[in-house]
Amino acid sequence: MILGEVRGQSRVVELLQRALQGERVAQSYLFAGPEGSGKYATALALAKAINCLSAPGKGCPECSSCNKIDEGIHPDVRTLEPEGAKGNIPIATIRKQVIPAMAMAPHEARARFFLVREASSMLGPAANALLKTLEEPPPRTHFILCSRAPSQLLPTIRSRCQRVSFQPLSPALRAQMQGDEEHAEKIHELSEKITDVIEERGLDGILSVAKVAGDRNTLIAALAQCVQTCHLAARSAATSADLPRAQLHARRAAEILNSLVAIREHNAHGQLALEHLLVALRGHPLPSAGAAG
Repeated sequence: MILGEVRGQSRVVELLQRALQGERVAQSYLFAGPEGSGKYATALALAKAINCLSAPGKGCPECSSCNKIDEGIHPDVRTLEPEGAKGNIPIATIRKQVIPAMAMAPHEARARFFLVREASSMLGPAANALLKTLEEPPPRTHFILCSRAPSQLLPTIRSRCQRVSFQPLSPALRAQMQGDEEHAEKIHELSEKITDVIEERGLDGILSVAKVAGDRNTLIAALAQCVQTCHLAARSAATSADLPRAQLHARRAAEILNSLVAIREHNAHGQLALEHLLVALRGHPLPSAGAAG
């Protein structure tokens, strides 16, 4: 995968592409976001973009550098991964793989990369050893720390990295990326139907959606996608200073999330929970366009 093909993270891609174009790629990044949001794949894509022989700044599927990175055998692109039963990155890994390389130039690449799959898995001594390297990294060396729990990292490590936030991927996109096109389409269609019924607030529509809610897993995924849609709408409205709409979408997200938890965690009956949710959401109509301010 090249940087331009990363899906579901348009803001991240745009930020990194601007950095590449302006030759302002940071030496240390913290890619923060939920599991499955594409942090590590994006880190690899950035390493390919910088070191690509055929399309510098973009990456390609053909040159020897990009192929080696894809296969995990490039001498200048190393991944530090959790080890052993406890799933930690020990200090020995930092001492063997990172510290000795600091005294040498990259073997064959324009820039060396160290990618940490889950930075919060570093034990205290390992984190402190890496911190010393992050304080004064040598030229042509980049660190990308991926973490789903950045708050667990040392504050001093976080302060030395440029943070890049990854959004959770929609359930439909995750299913599509896993090759399950049929399931992705079902999730997308159901979430759109739920959203349409919320906006129309028609009882007949509510009942019709409830009847075609599909299997439990599809319903859970569709509701999760609706929560994300509401969150994005709330953020957009808040950015535009439209506080009534922002509050509305936030309330809707909370209502949907409650139903999602009831179904997924407490084994509530899917169709009944959906009917209850859609009826409850009838009480949250959109304010008029001039309501803000």
